[in-house]
Amino acid sequence: MSAGADGRASLTRVEAEVRAAVVRVDDVEVTLDLTDPALATFTSRTVIRFGSSVDSTFVDFAGEELVSVVLNGTPVDPTTWRRARIPLHGLETENVLEVEGVMAYSSDGEGLHRHVDPADGRTYLYAMSFLDAAPRWFACFDQPDLKARHTFVISAPEDWTVLGNGPAVVEEPGRWRIAPPHPLSTYFTTLVAGPYASVRGEHDGIPLGLHIRESLRAELEAEAPDMLAVTAASFDYFHELFGVRYPFGEYHQAFVPDFNAGAMENPGCVTFRDAYVPRGRVTRTERGGRAGTIAHEMAHQWFGDLVTMRWWDDLWLNESFAEYLAHRCVSDATDYALWPEFGIIRKDWGSVADQSPSTHPVAGNAAPDAAAALQNFDGISYAKGASVLRQLAAHVGDEVFLNGLRDYIGRHAYGNATFADLLEAWTRAGAHDLPAWAGAWLSTTGMDTLDVEHDDAGVRVVASAPAGEPFDGLRERRPHTVQVGLVDETGALTVLDPVDVGAEPSVVVPVAAPAVLVTPDATDLAWAKLRFGPDGWRRVLTALPGLADDTAAVPVWNAVRDAVRDASLDPAYALEIVEAALPSAPADIVVFSVLGFALDQLAGAYAPVAERADRAARVRRVAWSVVDAAGPGTDRQLVAFRQAVRAEPDADRLRAWYAGRDLPAGVDMDAELVWSVVERWSALQTGNDLLEDALARDPSASGRVHAARARARRPDPAAKEAAWRLLVAPSSLGAYELYATGEGFWDAGQSELTAPYVARYFAEIGGTAAFREGWALGQVATQAFPRTAATPDALVAADTALAGELAAQVRRAVTDGTDKLRRAVESLRRWT
Repeated sequence: MSAGADGRASLTRVEAEVRAAVVRVDDVEVTLDLTDPALATFTSRTVIRFGSSVDSTFVDFAGEELVSVVLNGTPVDPTTWRRARIPLHGLETENVLEVEGVMAYSSDGEGLHRHVDPADGRTYLYAMSFLDAAPRWFACFDQPDLKARHTFVISAPEDWTVLGNGPAVVEEPGRWRIAPPHPLSTYFTTLVAGPYASVRGEHDGIPLGLHIRESLRAELEAEAPDMLAVTAASFDYFHELFGVRYPFGEYHQAFVPDFNAGAMENPGCVTFRDAYVPRGRVTRTERGGRAGTIAHEMAHQWFGDLVTMRWWDDLWLNESFAEYLAHRCVSDATDYALWPEFGIIRKDWGSVADQSPSTHPVAGNAAPDAAAALQNFDGISYAKGASVLRQLAAHVGDEVFLNGLRDYIGRHAYGNATFADLLEAWTRAGAHDLPAWAGAWLSTTGMDTLDVEHDDAGVRVVASAPAGEPFDGLRERRPHTVQVGLVDETGALTVLDPVDVGAEPSVVVPVAAPAVLVTPDATDLAWAKLRFGPDGWRRVLTALPGLADDTAAVPVWNAVRDAVRDASLDPAYALEIVEAALPSAPADIVVFSVLGFALDQLAGAYAPVAERADRAARVRRVAWSVVDAAGPGTDRQLVAFRQAVRAEPDADRLRAWYAGRDLPAGVDMDAELVWSVVERWSALQTGNDLLEDALARDPSASGRVHAARARARRPDPAAKEAAWRLLVAPSSLGAYELYATGEGFWDAGQSELTAPYVARYFAEIGGTAAFREGWALGQVATQAFPRTAATPDALVAADTALAGELAAQVRRAVTDGTDKLRRAVESLRRWT
């Protein structure tokens, strides 16, 4: 028996290429004993049948103890296990490897995660295998291009539900066999096991299942009709789009606790964050966002699962396509109009990432190992990639675009492929000069700027490269296909015919009548920073309040946010735009997102400390103006009230709301709204009674997460120190409670109290790599970043930390956080 694998080594691209060239994996059988989930560990036995053309290789195993290894009937010394790898020597042409180990349940959402629901004490398991996590629950050749047939044999309590990548067949009471119908990459193998509540259905011959822990059964049953309808519509849409039926048999969607990502596209058994089944009132906007995630994961069943990337460099092939196709699917095949959400939420996320020091090309990132690839799992791989695909569809035409996708799926089904294979498919479909297009869009970083100039012949749209990167032959010019929009004094919008700009630095668009505002991207197709001419912000302030077209308004709002972050627009003037225009914005998602930006940025890091309270009061008045204008019980009223709660300065008023008094007509205090009130009250009070009362009333997992955030928000030195120790020292706290602690720690109104922790963050956060790993390591570092400390001293401390040794996940968090802080400091320097 061997224990403690001396840390873990992330698989490098070179190692993966060498192993893929010499190893062929035929089938994998994993046997797990989960009969006593109260234990901290479980046993895992893996039998791998594989071919080899060389004498030696290695297999991945990240358990607690390695009990035995047998290769072709001969024991292997388990003490050779190092850094989560078991060396294999004396290989034959055909081999049988048997590995038995003791594995640890995880609490960080990776490997085989165990959650004990505080609502009823029941235990729930699910497996997350993405990137380096599969070896945490079974031995495997863990890389995306070694697909194999997998079988899982599970022993568990008889009354459990057991799900996986294929139908779960009961062999005897308490024993299930799961045999997925097609070869799988290790990173999307999964298992869901526990006393899950289920709603089942069927569509077009495909068995469907929705699953969640028992304490949320009522919420699942209430939302199931909508989710099943979206699932059915998405299957119909993708069957027609790809021309290939869904190939993985049953289709389960499990909403699991403590999930780090939004969802994971495991074939046949998609796992989702359980927040997609809210405990409180669900707005249409929230249902639309969930529909987008459902369609996104379903698109992966073809783009990612049926055809899989060879290496993580092509991760964008999975995510960008799923992002783009999901928004097409939901907008075309359901009642949810999802493109405004894409613009105001997803594109803003991606544009921040694309303008940060950690930006990277959409494709061809040459990630040296799997851990480095995880750092590029961001808004560029999702939102920028999807936006670029929208540009490509406009550039080559929809017919060519879709025919190329069908060709690619048909040729590479059940195998692996590269971006070059996709370009060849589009070329066969009729696209021309794609290498130049790909070089301009996918191999470069940063955002061009599209601006307007008034010309005697009309309006001139001007494209310019990112600062410091002129069009001087360093890269191809990006061709932007856009439609100019003209907004008149009544807010009426005229959208002109498409034009191409960028291949040539400017283009003149004839305009018949004058306009109050000219926007270079009225249909939100561009991936670019927008500006509106030399007096553009005055024009925005005049025209935006009357602009009722969601599609055209979203890129204008994004331009306001971007210009604030660029220090080219005074945050105080941006707040005037918010005050004037946001109450009339037609889309609820725009109201919610822009109010959040105004509260967190315009009244937060981008405001002088002495002005933060006054600016927050102004944002609160905007929120209340929306609440007052909305009808009682409407989604719009609730969306605005949620943000008004975050800005409320009166602790007594919050206490009254908590008790259900003095609420606007039509607003009811559901579980989530109660906790929002408690969290805001906690930021204003040194007392603890409301928090403890709320936790006693709601001791659920969600309640615990909210309570952790509320404790961290308390303006009390002892509470801050206790929260800080949770962030920078080993803790038994669950991952989501740690994330919430980081979220709650920094408050724009507590600068004096939190000032000593700014330097401490930069001095201490690097040390967390000694006891955290993977997603949790980077996420805690991100959430705990001192985002409100926009001072030169904070930048000095940040730069000192970045000059030292940091784990990759921590370095990415500090790099991105520091860029946001640096932008706020520059804005304050310029505008105050």
